[in-house]
Amino acid sequence: MNDNYEKIKERIEYLRDYYLDLQDYIERFSFPRIDYYYLIKNISRFYVSLDKANYFLEKKEVKKAKTFIPPKVDLNSDTYQNTVSIKYALDYIDYILEENKEN
Repeated sequence: MNDNYEKIKERIEYLRDYYLDLQDYIERFSFPRIDYYYLIKNISRFYVSLDKANYFLEKKEVKKAKTFIPPKVDLNSDTYQNTVSIKYALDYIDYILEENKEN
């Protein structure tokens, strides 16, 4: 369990740093591409999901923590594919948050 706990903790920290770095990068643009704008407009939902994952991990609810870890959105040069990937990740986050409202 401790090894699994550490792996999840590292994944949460990695994704938080990844999205913070990505946010910093995108915010440098005066007029970001539409896919970048879409991500920035919704970035807080990624952080909420990561906060929930961390919350459950600290409560030693490892399985539940894993559920809240959002997918990593890898942005490539294709605007359409980026938008689809962001939408997929946001749909996942919304579904998980909706299913676990009481928590």
